[in-house]
Amino acid sequence: MTLLLRQDITDRKKAELEQNRIAQDLRLLIDNANAPIFGIDTEGKVNEWNRKAAEIVGYTSEEVMGRDLVEDFIAPEYKVSVKEVLVNALQGSETANFEFPLFTKDQSARVEVLLNATTRRDAYENITGMVGVGQDITDRKTAEGELNRVAQDLRLLIDTANAPIFGIDKDGRVNEWNLKAAHIAGYTRDEVLGCDLVEDLITPDYKVGRCRLTP
Repeated sequence: MTLLLRQDITDRKKAELEQNRIAQDLRLLIDNANAPIFGIDTEGKVNEWNRKAAEIVGYTSEEVMGRDLVEDFIAPEYKVSVKEVLVNALQGSETANFEFPLFTKDQSARVEVLLNATTRRDAYENITGMVGVGQDITDRKTAEGELNRVAQDLRLLIDTANAPIFGIDKDGRVNEWNLKAAHIAGYTRDEVLGCDLVEDLITPDYKVGRCRLTP
């Protein structure tokens, strides 16, 4: 006599189908995200590289898969700091808002990335790698650099102007004092910064406005 043992696996199959659907949705979300997303395994090898990452750096997913992220794609002066962030993530310590550069495939440009490094775990909470969600902040960094350059040029212009230039804050304290002002007044910038312009540097007979207007 033959015994046939049957087991109702309907619920299990439904669960597997749901997991597959979620995995496909997640894959679609990662691939089409408007932010560079990449991941590494526990050995630091690339196992995730979405379309945005490919777009801004120039390497396709096929070109980077299995390669060492730090050794192959990070500039030498940033290898140590990036490696530290990745190692921390692989040990369960996540990092937010970490800035580092990636160089494009043809080495013609440098892409500034703001990264959130998140530990990746399996269903049993075992660490399987790291996934990084980045933001391309190249334009912002360029703008900041330009603002710094303009500020430095303005500082140089003020300091070397052939006229005394000074400024005060809302409380009347000196916060600007150029070389010409120091030359004609005899006080250095360091000596006057923070001083009350009227009380400390103006002669008594000029502390109050001399002009008197009558209606």
